[in-house]
Amino acid sequence: MPQNQLRRVLLAKRISDDKGEVSDSIEAQDKKLRARAHEEGVIIVGDTEDLSVSGDVDPLNRPKLGPWLQEHNRERWDEIWVTTQDRLSRSEPHVMALVFEVLKWGKLIVVLDDPEFTNQMQTPEGRAILHVKSLGPHKELERIKQRVQDSHDRRRYTNRWPGGIAPYGYKIVHRYENGKTAAYLELEEEAVTELHRMRGEMINDRDVTFTKIAQRLNAEGVLTARDRGRVAKGKPVRARRGAEGTPERWSETSVRNVLTDEACLGHKKHRKEVIHDENGLPILLAPPVFTSEEWSTLQAAVDRRRRTGERRVNDTSPMYGVAHCGECSAKAVHKVSRVVNDEGIEVVYRYYQCGAWPKENRCTGVSCRAEVVEEMVEIHFLQEYGHTEVTKRVWVPGSDSSQELAEVLKRMDRLRRQDEEGDWDHDPSGYRSRMDGYKARRVALEAMPRIPSAWVEQGQGMTYLALWRTLDLEGQRKQLIDSGFRMMVGSKTAWLVKVPLTGSNELEPAEA
Repeated sequence: MPQNQLRRVLLAKRISDDKGEVSDSIEAQDKKLRARAHEEGVIIVGDTEDLSVSGDVDPLNRPKLGPWLQEHNRERWDEIWVTTQDRLSRSEPHVMALVFEVLKWGKLIVVLDDPEFTNQMQTPEGRAILHVKSLGPHKELERIKQRVQDSHDRRRYTNRWPGGIAPYGYKIVHRYENGKTAAYLELEEEAVTELHRMRGEMINDRDVTFTKIAQRLNAEGVLTARDRGRVAKGKPVRARRGAEGTPERWSETSVRNVLTDEACLGHKKHRKEVIHDENGLPILLAPPVFTSEEWSTLQAAVDRRRRTGERRVNDTSPMYGVAHCGECSAKAVHKVSRVVNDEGIEVVYRYYQCGAWPKENRCTGVSCRAEVVEEMVEIHFLQEYGHTEVTKRVWVPGSDSSQELAEVLKRMDRLRRQDEEGDWDHDPSGYRSRMDGYKARRVALEAMPRIPSAWVEQGQGMTYLALWRTLDLEGQRKQLIDSGFRMMVGSKTAWLVKVPLTGSNELEPAEA
């Protein structure tokens, strides 16, 4: 058998996912490679097709070609064949690294449109020539990457949807524009209704938690944003680690994330941050789910649940969230001890003590029988406040623009750093236009009055004595918290205090 028939050839084909690249199709590459193989009478021992693989990927890491380059497969072939050098890689370092590796293995590379490649790779002078020739595809790769990045950057500051899972409350729609299909977001009526329902639960019932909402959503079969996206594409629902047909479950975290996602205001985001236009204003992708007022009150309700521990965790502490240490103001913890007396009968003792954390920081000597604390609450409360009007602490959103101002200043600093690093050398007018927009927005925000958000007391139109008689033990506990009362626990004693509002948007320690 002639020697050339013993040559074992590995065909390597690749088509790139780099937008804007013009290249042979996989079919065209295959046709050229097989025609040459037939002419030279070589043996094709392998045929790899890397589809949608960028020219920037190291050949050793390509899904199809990579395994053939591993040690256990190298003895199966003698030569790698490609139609053009850039089918190996467009990266000059990757091409030259592969050349040296192939030589070390005692193999060769054949490039159909460059007959000299095989000979040149075997001499130092030839490899210097290959290095120069590799710079052309490498520069083209850089131009392709820059075009793709520029395209992303241009779309980033438009109201087009960049791709991915639509935020909960929205759906992706496609429109035909200038000969191309563009993606946008629109409100999804069913999900919007559910978001408003969740908001109502958070605001109107202080006992509702993120977990309770998640449980209801799961019980009612409400789909998450991810599952809604799958269904919209005609795919079955699927939990992250579940089988197809198993819906993704809501959790405390997913509910909280949905209710705090600024995408509900229609804002466009990149890397979890809201994108602003040249004037420093958020870019709107779609109509908002909530108005500014609705959003503000919702965030107040969310924030309250994040910062308070006033919800009772069991049924044995009637003063949970009301009783506090009389020395350090930390919440008092409810303790239960059981002692068997001389008659063999188990006696239960309940008491409150300092609950500061860590435990070594707890005030010593602060301990009082629970029955004393609970009795004194009612006696002192009704004696001192029984004939005063019931009040409730309500969150009143302010008009403080400091958060947006801080964001504008941060973006100005980022823009300056980009300019110092040369990112705007190609577009100085664009840099100046964007910076001028940020400066104008900064001036406007600095001129706005700053009225901080705060908790205020609102009268409820009845006395505490009249209300108290209508409440059960749990209702009484909640009313004390709502009205800002604390029972301070000392050594075998307790006393009631009314906690004043501070005017800041932070709650007093009783609810912090």
